Amino acid sequence: MVLIALENITFQDLSCFLVMPTISKTKCGLRRNILTAILLAIGTVLTTGASFSFSIPKLMPFLGAAVIYPLYLLLIARRCYNQAMFWVLWWAICQSLAVVGATVLAPEQATEVVVNGAVYTEDMFHWIRTGEGAEGSVQLFLPIHLREYALFSLLSLVTFGSAALILGTYLLNYMNFYVGQLVYQSSNPWLAALVGWPPWSMLRVVGYIATGLALTALALNLGHYFSRKFPQLDFPRQYFLMGLGLLLGDLLVKAILAPIWQQLLQMALIGTVK
Repeated sequence: MVLIALENITFQDLSCFLVMPTISKTKCGLRRNILTAILLAIGTVLTTGASFSFSIPKLMPFLGAAVIYPLYLLLIARRCYNQAMFWVLWWAICQSLAVVGATVLAPEQATEVVVNGAVYTEDMFHWIRTGEGAEGSVQLFLPIHLREYALFSLLSLVTFGSAALILGTYLLNYMNFYVGQLVYQSSNPWLAALVGWPPWSMLRVVGYIATGLALTALALNLGHYFSRKFPQLDFPRQYFLMGLGLLLGDLLVKAILAPIWQQLLQMALIGTVK
């Protein structure tokens, strides 16, 4: 019994420590965490730079997702869910900063490279200036968000998270293109940088990551279960429930705060509120 318990601990817990970086307070763990954080940050900068250099729009989401996917999949396979969640969140922050920075520095090239960036930015600027558009209408944005979430969830389950990360990178990229254009064109760029990412979008990103993690884990663990590698099916339902809760929070917060946020964005973009 003791040997069985030690074997379970070794696979589920110690493997996370021995094989991959962990969120640890030890000196060795801290060094691994810092190195992992630096490598992911460098990876997002390099892949964003490569995408702009090659000027192949459809390549950008694939390169961005490739930075985090190996680490993400291995941590989930080893059931290190907290670490997987942490590192994907860190990657999303780095990816966002890289795309926003690249858009501010090279706005015209970004228009050619970031898929759907120009269309989304045009729609958002129209909403900021007039209050008209999907961003401020529950009837318009609700089906869009539900459709994207359903597709993301399906891809997480059937592709072990790979296609879902590509879709997530695509969505993240054109959102960050818009934020970069907002900062570049605004009369008050500091305010634009502060309010460019609304709180409901932040909730949505975290909710997508939590949902993707849970469903990717389910897909991997189903394979292990049917191959009898694991005697019990493991599904991190707490992450799935977190994702659903954050999606609902996203919709609720957006419905309430969108009119107020539109005025803040208008102040940043044109310097006044109409």
